Amino acid sequence: MNILKINENEFDMTTPNSLGFRNQYIRSFGDIPPAEVNITWYHIDGFQLELSSDSDEEFRVEIYNQHNQIIYETNLNNGMFCKLYPKYFNGIKYKIYSGNTLVKEEVISFKGKRVFISFDSSSLGDTISWVPYCEEFRKQHECEVVVSTFMNYMFEKTYPNLKFVHPGSVVENIFAMFTLGWFWDEQREPVNPVTVPLQKAASNILGLDFKEIQTNIYFEPKSRPYEEKYICIATNSTAGCKLWNHPTGWRDLILYLLEQGYKVVNISKDGDRIEGVENLRDDSMINTMNVIHHSEFVIGLSSGLSWLSWGLGKHVVMISNFTEADHEFTSNCTRITNPDVCNGCWNNPMFKFDKGDWYWCPEHKGTERQFECHKSITPEMVISKIQHLLK
Repeated sequence: MNILKINENEFDMTTPNSLGFRNQYIRSFGDIPPAEVNITWYHIDGFQLELSSDSDEEFRVEIYNQHNQIIYETNLNNGMFCKLYPKYFNGIKYKIYSGNTLVKEEVISFKGKRVFISFDSSSLGDTISWVPYCEEFRKQHECEVVVSTFMNYMFEKTYPNLKFVHPGSVVENIFAMFTLGWFWDEQREPVNPVTVPLQKAASNILGLDFKEIQTNIYFEPKSRPYEEKYICIATNSTAGCKLWNHPTGWRDLILYLLEQGYKVVNISKDGDRIEGVENLRDDSMINTMNVIHHSEFVIGLSSGLSWLSWGLGKHVVMISNFTEADHEFTSNCTRITNPDVCNGCWNNPMFKFDKGDWYWCPEHKGTERQFECHKSITPEMVISKIQHLLK
């Protein structure tokens, strides 16, 4: 007579990895049921995946980008995690394998989750340039986005679906955090930032398709500051290579504008003392925006004041030959360049701007050709380009 030895767990048919369940599964199908796997993930300072399982087996983890390319793979056991170095978002899908069997896969989604986007740069131009992509990220991912900039007051009312906090604020209950800036670090942004338009530096970090988006700056117009019609100029910037270095450029252009019956107002802080030009007595941001708003148009450089004018919907005449034509905004802009001389060094990956060197000119510093990109732009070139704007 055969004697059957009974194990009390053999008749537990409710727990997936109990002996009873496994034995019944094996008798029915000849194999062991797959282990249960749970995944917890975050995208804070890089994508992190944590694995938990009711099994002691080792699982293979494959992580893919938005192009369905494997960017990382490893083996994890229960209670282990892995973390990717890149801090930018490039679309993440993961697959979990038990042996050759796929037991779990997911395209990560921020829908309904809380995401924090922090601005590393306090630059006026960078800030105005990048804010629209925070809103694009929110709309595309249907998530709650918290944003930290150094100029929140410009955007809080025009982007009501974004929550703005001050730099250094603690933001809790987030599933992801991204930092916008120029880092020259392949782990913080996917391509060298000088090789792409300024706005694309933000869309790249946030994993968005790039399109130029005009920023919506909050501004309530006040009374007109001058009775006569006037044109704003912005003559100063943060580096020598950005200035219009033609020896008589601004002087001759201003004389022409005055002859045409326009008042000329310099909106640069510590504006140059140029005969016939009015400098701002109140150079606060609110007053500067009001002066720009009521002007006919703005003539400036590749600078924050040009970005500010563009964000306020004002046409900008931009004198910039040290950047490529698409580096700044291209809409509502008349750009003055001279392609026949050395130009575009800012966007050359061979060169890295040294902000501590006012005379930075990577090709011709210390020679007669230093800053020829802008010295070669004559007042006549500018005047010929603005005729359609003069009334």
